[in-house]
Amino acid sequence: MVGRIRLAYESAHARRRGGGLALLAVLLMGTAARAGSPSDASTSEATQAEARRSIPLAKIDAQFRPAVAAVVAEPTIFRRLPTSVVDCRPELFTFLAQNPEVMVEIWRHLGVSQVTLTRLDERTCRISDGAGTTGTIIVVEQTCEEGAQNRIVMLANGSFEGKPFQQPISAQCVLVLTSGSKEETNGRRFVAARMDAFIKLDRMSLALVAKAVHPFVGQTADRNFTDTMLFVSNLSYTAEKRPEAIEQVAIDMQNLDHPRRQGLIKAAYQCAEAGREWEQSRARQASLETASR
Repeated sequence: MVGRIRLAYESAHARRRGGGLALLAVLLMGTAARAGSPSDASTSEATQAEARRSIPLAKIDAQFRPAVAAVVAEPTIFRRLPTSVVDCRPELFTFLAQNPEVMVEIWRHLGVSQVTLTRLDERTCRISDGAGTTGTIIVVEQTCEEGAQNRIVMLANGSFEGKPFQQPISAQCVLVLTSGSKEETNGRRFVAARMDAFIKLDRMSLALVAKAVHPFVGQTADRNFTDTMLFVSNLSYTAEKRPEAIEQVAIDMQNLDHPRRQGLIKAAYQCAEAGREWEQSRARQASLETASR
């Protein structure tokens, strides 16, 4: 089962090579079941205006509000990534959305990524992809409710240094992760998630990126986000079938603090319990259908 999630990530990772610039732009957008066909990405002014209105500036801490407002008011690049729909337990999805370093450590534990995400405090993480991309991500507002009804607003500052550029490329981003879940007719829970990205490049970087990277960044970010959602779905499936395997992975990941290791274990066993309840429900339904014939 753990091999399954390794293969899911390796397949995605193979398409990410050369994606450091996309990671700069979105800073880690790219967490049996298969990802649903994603809807198209959008860069339209109407979508940008809608995304801007969805950000509750009044709820954002005063020390971050001016920076967020400046980025969303005049972004160099805006992109709404494709909405991705996957079979996944909402509890696990929300846990990973609130604790992204857990998923990054799983990738490192499986030996398929060199990305590091280090928590500096309860809302700030430092990121490095080992290939020239570094930055910080600050959660400036989040509302997470039952059923993965989530909105997480992040302010990210990052830079990329490496080929083909002669000097570092810097960006400030506002990222908005929005999600929800629905029970399908077969009783399975599916999570839908999308990411809005407002990206403001420094003046020196603007001409370089506009000419060489803009289309590549968007397409790579789309793939990364969809691939990450597929990975989360496979992790959820593994937790349903073999929560003890996820528990062992959590125990082995000593770079994570104890509360987050315990949180992953708790989420895994919640997935397993929900999976058992679903299987029992399906068995009862099949029995009733057989009896009525």
